[in-house]
Amino acid sequence: MTPLQAAFDERYQLTIGGSVTDYDSKISINSRDDSVDKEIDLEDVLGLDTTVRLGWVRGSWRMADRHRLSLLYMPIKRTSLVTSQKDIDIDGNIIKSGASIGVEANTHTFDIEYIYSFYKTPEAEVGVTGGIYWMNSLVEVSAAGEVVLEGSDQAEFRTDYQSNQRVVAPLPLIGVKAAYEFNQQWRARVSARYLDLTVGDIEGRILNLNLVAEYYFNNNLGLGASLTTFNVSVRQNGVVFINTLTYQYNAVQAFLVLKY
Repeated sequence: MTPLQAAFDERYQLTIGGSVTDYDSKISINSRDDSVDKEIDLEDVLGLDTTVRLGWVRGSWRMADRHRLSLLYMPIKRTSLVTSQKDIDIDGNIIKSGASIGVEANTHTFDIEYIYSFYKTPEAEVGVTGGIYWMNSLVEVSAAGEVVLEGSDQAEFRTDYQSNQRVVAPLPLIGVKAAYEFNQQWRARVSARYLDLTVGDIEGRILNLNLVAEYYFNNNLGLGASLTTFNVSVRQNGVVFINTLTYQYNAVQAFLVLKY
């Protein structure tokens, strides 16, 4: 007969999940001489869906009894095709109302985290965390219609207008995590992480709150559900332009857990 695994001593854990996510996101491009200063709401103005279905994967390794490493990867892809209802200013160029606008927003996020458990019993584990939230985001806009190019006061019909904005930001994060095992089947977890700082030419602020419930069929296989709120604002100071990306989301997640 296989002995039961003690609580919180799994060496490896793989979590594969999906979520229904409610987004609110904006981009802004500001020139250093203040000639360009515009914010664009990606949902209200460019037609991206507010509700998005996403997939993600997380792996963790317990290096020692109180020390863990965790890596999460989540790709986010959103597209839209709309007819503009009002003039839109992008990079100092004005896309006139009535133009056909296509948007593709791709974000790859890597969440690398180290956890030290300063309190650990068979039923509970509480730790502090430190890590890097690495975001690579590219928003591409194409348009067909009347466009007033920067420096001109006349609209011209364009079928090939394109603009893009990329933000690459490795942002450190600190926080706390806690877990409690009610019995051999049920666990609850809660975590909170926050940071507001400047690293080189990048300024960032992140707030992440997570509440999780897990049910295990045996020592190795379980299902879970969570509520997550995430708020991030990143500003990248370039030589000519200052690019800003902000987004916040609330998500309901379901996932499969494999541990041993």
